[in-house]
Amino acid sequence: MVSIGNVEIWNAQNNFITGAGLAGTASLLEPAARPLAAVLLAMVADPDAMARGAREWRNEGGDDANASPDIGQLRTDLRGQITALESNGHLKGQMLATMKQKFAELDTQLDSLDRGMKGVGDSLDSAAQIYTAASYISLSLGGAAMTLAYAGAAAKGNPMTLAVVEPMVVAVIASLSRIAERVFAILGRVSFKVAAIFMGVSYLTAGVQQKFPGMQAITMEAPDFAKAKVAFDPSTGGLAEPLPDPDDMPKTPSFMPPFSL
Repeated sequence: MVSIGNVEIWNAQNNFITGAGLAGTASLLEPAARPLAAVLLAMVADPDAMARGAREWRNEGGDDANASPDIGQLRTDLRGQITALESNGHLKGQMLATMKQKFAELDTQLDSLDRGMKGVGDSLDSAAQIYTAASYISLSLGGAAMTLAYAGAAAKGNPMTLAVVEPMVVAVIASLSRIAERVFAILGRVSFKVAAIFMGVSYLTAGVQQKFPGMQAITMEAPDFAKAKVAFDPSTGGLAEPLPDPDDMPKTPSFMPPFSL
């Protein structure tokens, strides 16, 4: 993200939009670029919004008065209430023991929910990094397609040159499309894994909500995010396989014949 002061002037989403726009323009000059343009358009996303969402899921609201309360603080308050009930003597014997048991079960559920929410935050951060890298690849692919399309258009004025240039342009654009399809597939897997985490947290949230009204014990295990390999794991590089390196993309061919002095 590029900003002047507090004003954001460029971000990763702009990379996606520009890359798709360049490929779309290239497709007007060279029809072979249409599949590439379609894939780049489908890739458009907002990684910066993902990063902001990650902070919210981890309750990193800073000084925001509207930020949701931290679950850890809620658990502390809950334990304080139990201590107060026990110390003032209003509850005794079996009633106190039952209440402590129910609140202990609720505390366990809240702990599972807290860990699940932090897992979502970490995974959204990882997804934001992957999407940001993909945005630069999208921009590079769109720029390369535009260059090739202009070269092909320029060659149309000379039938002999066109016969040589056109197949090369089509072949390289096809290679660019394959790279775009691979990146899109990776982003799809990232989205699927993040969605799996959201489903897991919803599962935990439902358990906590059931716990509040009647304080009934529920038997459910929190999804093991680390074991499922869906949470951000720095040791393995994140959520998905590495994206293609832009330096590995096919280079725009030279249309000048080789010569030497």
